[in-house]
Amino acid sequence: MLEVEAVLAEKPHFVGQIAAADLAALPAGSCRRFVVPKDEISYRQATQLDPQDSIVLAALIYQFGQQIEDLRLEARRVFSYRFRPTPAEGLYSSKNAWNSFWTAAESHATKYSHILYCDIADFYNQVYHHTVENQLISAGLPNQAVKWIIGLLESTTAGVSRGVPVGPHPIHLIAEATLIPVDNSLMSAGVRHIRYADDMVIFCRNEREARAALSTVATVLDKQQRLTLQRHKTRIYKPDEFSRICAGMIEDRPINANEKSLLELIRKYSGGDPYKTISFAQVLPGDWASISEASIRSVIEEYISADPVDYIRLRWFYRRLAQIGHPGGIQVSLENLDSLGPCFANICFYLGSVQSIPAKDWKRVGTRLLQLLKKPEVRSSEYFRLLILSVFTRNQHINHFEKLRSMFQSADAFVRREVILAARLNGALDWVRELKEDFAAMDPWQQRAMLFAVAGLAKDERKYFLGRQALHRPFEKTLAKWAKSA
Repeated sequence: MLEVEAVLAEKPHFVGQIAAADLAALPAGSCRRFVVPKDEISYRQATQLDPQDSIVLAALIYQFGQQIEDLRLEARRVFSYRFRPTPAEGLYSSKNAWNSFWTAAESHATKYSHILYCDIADFYNQVYHHTVENQLISAGLPNQAVKWIIGLLESTTAGVSRGVPVGPHPIHLIAEATLIPVDNSLMSAGVRHIRYADDMVIFCRNEREARAALSTVATVLDKQQRLTLQRHKTRIYKPDEFSRICAGMIEDRPINANEKSLLELIRKYSGGDPYKTISFAQVLPGDWASISEASIRSVIEEYISADPVDYIRLRWFYRRLAQIGHPGGIQVSLENLDSLGPCFANICFYLGSVQSIPAKDWKRVGTRLLQLLKKPEVRSSEYFRLLILSVFTRNQHINHFEKLRSMFQSADAFVRREVILAARLNGALDWVRELKEDFAAMDPWQQRAMLFAVAGLAKDERKYFLGRQALHRPFEKTLAKWAKSA
């Protein structure tokens, strides 16, 4: 978020307010929820927390996460989201835990005749807040911190006492905490299992033992949290068949030689860090020239021609492509967006990462993106509209602000926010001035965009406007301070 970057520039001011306040004085703000495609026919709910809530939650997990981590089974049994915060890797220790989980599963499977694979149905949406509360108390978190976290969860579920939001990174450890009793109960029952989040693999000596283990897992899940297993994913395998499942789950498996070469080059400059951004200036001219539009096209087209399309793996490829920001994937992605819906978020992130192309080419990309807004599937999806317009807030060369402005009055709140942010980037400050009198009627997300946008106005004008606003939350106060001095 652009506003978070602005607040970061005034970090001491924001931190001072948060540190001096009781958590009870920092009630949850308004989150945003989106229906996000997982594949061609299935969707899930994703949540974006209020930015202040996101920061406070991350701070609490950073401060008390080790107390939760100390209660978990060892990392060789539970692979997901192991707490070990570092500046380079964030809250969790390994970015390759998913691959490690399936590598270990394949290795263990060779020693047993039957392997039971289980998947908890709709796990994040079924977590009881009471279970979260109990586990946080067991981990020794202060009462004030527990109450704040439960209050935040309730704010994202409209008061319903079930479900944790999908999306916020700190939530993963909270979800993992609720499975500590499940892991302990299975271990005490003699079940040989390893787990990654809601995926469990259990190793058995024969089919009878596998069926008994399935009954045990189902019983434990029901009695602990009234959780159930996904019927279509839960299955007993023989070792050979399970080995093929493991190979399909491991992410770093290039679909052709072109993808293999590209991944090797990215690893050369990223050191294997899947989150490191590689700047154009870092890459040797010969290495950059070795990446061609044709080679990237061949990778994407081979993925989407498969039946079924492996969207999980294709999204992973787009994340790698975004690391290096090569423009070779732009055209093929725009041509095939009808087939790439489940990868749409990754494509937009990739477009925002692209480096070293002429400004006139960006404007053509902008034209194509605006055409997409007319498609029925985009018009019916707040999430798709937000993703498309967010590209215009991060790249001034895409331009087309006059068309964005024309849709403002009839647009929903999500779109209006992005248009306001794009106005600042495109220097449409006279139009921003016209919105000042509507500030009080805007929702919190639009108001934050306005606080960011008015930083471009004349110094006295923005100081007068900001001085008249009744801002109560530390985040908005800090954002206004930044805007006054920008």
